[in-house]
Amino acid sequence: MINADGELKNIPVSLCIRCKGSKLLCGKSACPIVAKVYATQGISVKIGDVSGNSPPSLFVGHHGYPKVRIGPALPANRGDTEIYERPDRWGNMSIDQIAHLRFSLYRGYKVLPIYAPSDPNGYLLELHDLILSSRPVFSEIEYSSVERKIDFSAESQPFGPGGYAKNFYHESSASDPLVEKIYYDTDVKATDALEILYPQTSIYTIEKVFSAGMVGRTRNRKIVPTRWAITAVDKTISDRMISEIRNFPEVDGVMYFHFRRIGNEYYILILPGDYSFEMIENWNNGSIWTGPRESGAEGDYEKPGRMVVNPKIAGAFFAAKLPILEFLRKIERKGNILVIRFIDGEYTMPLGVWQVRENVKYAMNELNYLESVDQFFDIIRIRRKKDLRQDSKTYQTIKQQRKITEYVN
Repeated sequence: MINADGELKNIPVSLCIRCKGSKLLCGKSACPIVAKVYATQGISVKIGDVSGNSPPSLFVGHHGYPKVRIGPALPANRGDTEIYERPDRWGNMSIDQIAHLRFSLYRGYKVLPIYAPSDPNGYLLELHDLILSSRPVFSEIEYSSVERKIDFSAESQPFGPGGYAKNFYHESSASDPLVEKIYYDTDVKATDALEILYPQTSIYTIEKVFSAGMVGRTRNRKIVPTRWAITAVDKTISDRMISEIRNFPEVDGVMYFHFRRIGNEYYILILPGDYSFEMIENWNNGSIWTGPRESGAEGDYEKPGRMVVNPKIAGAFFAAKLPILEFLRKIERKGNILVIRFIDGEYTMPLGVWQVRENVKYAMNELNYLESVDQFFDIIRIRRKKDLRQDSKTYQTIKQQRKITEYVN
């Protein structure tokens, strides 16, 4: 029996929050938290050759980089399986239901160098054809060997077990016209391609297209591991939005938003100002990365001239920023943004940053106005029994700022 709780006693909570099981910052050969999830989920990993309708779905691993495992994923059933790849439609599902759905996606893969898309072989072209599909596609995977292991991370949606594919087959299907156009336009830079695709194309499709090396100039196309592609897409689209939003007038008043789902609670504040973005994560006792230890918090802050590239809270930083910037672009305003996220004990499995993006998007649907920034922190203090004023750079900056009107008679 794995005694993960015992192994965690001497590891600082802050280290686990930054690592989230992916960097092994604790120095161990394997993450004890991830090992515990494997042991407690009771997921069947006994698989043989599999056939069914791929949503379509793609898996790209990161181990062995710059040579990576890449291949299709599909459930062992027919019909409309699009729901497997659409987190924006999981609003009424529990953590267990989402995990069961995703662990039912069986992976097949071969190992390719990341630069393979610049001169794709037949296997990669088949994968590209699958991802171009506008609907679920009947597919089959014949395994040469099976790796009885599920896959999950803090960034990407979980995947079920898989193995090395001896053969992969899928039926032909109609392509998404816009995605197909960008795929065959090898003169468009990858960053420009993402801007063209979004928001007409689902961000979850864009992530797969980017990960499979299907955008950009021919010589620059490359495969990107799934967990890295998700963050790269969020960041690239957000960066473009920031440059546009900063030309708008400031928001009028102190905007407040709130939402809670599947063990995650979000408090969002937008204040008049040019632009800044801060996100603070509070991982409470019993949640996935704290376990039996005391709660811990981490955060990141950026402003023009000092933009965050590698946030301590990883991809959640960019996933939360995107729907807020979308909101500001829609109302044609700019401002200083603060997101405070509480992760409670019921969040016992990492499901990916999609839930950050989707939960924040839900939050933006209900706008409220507050009298001051202090009222925002008072709400959190009352509800969560925690005063975070001293932890927030946004708050400290607002309180220290002096306006020129204060010096005018």
